[in-house]
Amino acid sequence: MRHRVREVQLFSTPSRRSPLIGLHHSKLRGRGVDFDQVRVYQAGDDVRTIDWRVTARTQEPHTKLFHEERERPVFILVEQSRRLFFGSALQFKSVLAARAAALIGWAALGHNDRIGGLVFGDHEHHEVRPRRSKQSLLQLLNRLVRANQALHSEAQPNR
Repeated sequence: MRHRVREVQLFSTPSRRSPLIGLHHSKLRGRGVDFDQVRVYQAGDDVRTIDWRVTARTQEPHTKLFHEERERPVFILVEQSRRLFFGSALQFKSVLAARAAALIGWAALGHNDRIGGLVFGDHEHHEVRPRRSKQSLLQLLNRLVRANQALHSEAQPNR
């Protein structure tokens, strides 16, 4: 699934900056890193953001606004219960859910987002806390595989 992410565009194309910062712009405008616009100074604006060149040119105080960046942790919830242990001629629904989770996870990792999740079934659940690492995604996928294999072993009669 890792290599199939290129075929499907789940997120907008990120602009590459530093790997340590979030790649998603916040809807809020304020103190950030990326310049957004210059507007007329309003009461309550931070005087440190006054653009002195525009102010000198227009004879009216103007202030700079910046985009704040934010992280977008991706939390994937996957059910692996007996209710999903059926399917068509192609695959079981539990396998389809696991493949969809893997696709979303690899796409999120490609966008430098933190990835975590919850795998739950009939009797137990496992949580993986969101982290920005390949190991976090692999841990989540490993839990998915175990839960899926447990479904298969429950379906087999004991002899």
